[in-house]
Amino acid sequence: MINVLRRWFGSSTITFDPDWEPILLEQFAHWSALDDAELHRMRYLLSRFVHDTSWEAARGMDLTDDVKVIIAAQASLLLLGLEIDEYFDVSSVIVHKSTVRLSGAHRTAGGTMSDSPQRLAGQATPKGPVVLSWNAVRRGARRPEHGQNVVYHEFAHRLDMLDGITDGTPPLGSESASRRWSEVFTPAFERVSSGDSVLRSYAATNTAEFFAVATEVFFNRPHDLVTHEPEIYEQLRGFYHQDPASRLSAPDR
Repeated sequence: MINVLRRWFGSSTITFDPDWEPILLEQFAHWSALDDAELHRMRYLLSRFVHDTSWEAARGMDLTDDVKVIIAAQASLLLLGLEIDEYFDVSSVIVHKSTVRLSGAHRTAGGTMSDSPQRLAGQATPKGPVVLSWNAVRRGARRPEHGQNVVYHEFAHRLDMLDGITDGTPPLGSESASRRWSEVFTPAFERVSSGDSVLRSYAATNTAEFFAVATEVFFNRPHDLVTHEPEIYEQLRGFYHQDPASRLSAPDR
């Protein structure tokens, strides 16, 4: 999938700093679940992300290497099995200390327009920046069992945007794959809209948010997704070319 995009092989000058390893082991729960081959690719993807990204600190945020590495690791996990090595058209990653406050007219989850300030954990803008709350980033990296991860969510949006349309269907490589995706995701979206889903209610906002929330659960609570939405799991497994349910131990019941 995403075979319409060329793969980028990075410069040999990009190297993984060994000092990052203990940071990742301590602060990114999924790091220790990766096998040797996955770690090899992740170290490259992470290093490339850290070096190639334009980073911006907002509202007094201290943008340390630790912060960059933890964000880069989570964003890179989505690329681990794909045929691309970077996110295209991300102008910068802007990191806030806590809740992101945005002003200006915007569309609410209910579809109406509002001028009230927005308070968000993150935001992804087409051909623009990805904005993140460091508090939310850190919480998602350390506690995957909660199911939510703002980095996975916002960078899933960036993958969705690769075909120029933010509709919850990323580039899949063929009409038949897109048709099957719709056959699976449409009734699942209706289930979450009615409150009958393992996905949190925010997934019912629209199909783009459904894909982003489903991505969070796919990586963080894969066994729950297999149990309650096995067809969604299989579609995401085919898209990401990863099997988190096999990688992660089943939770104790």
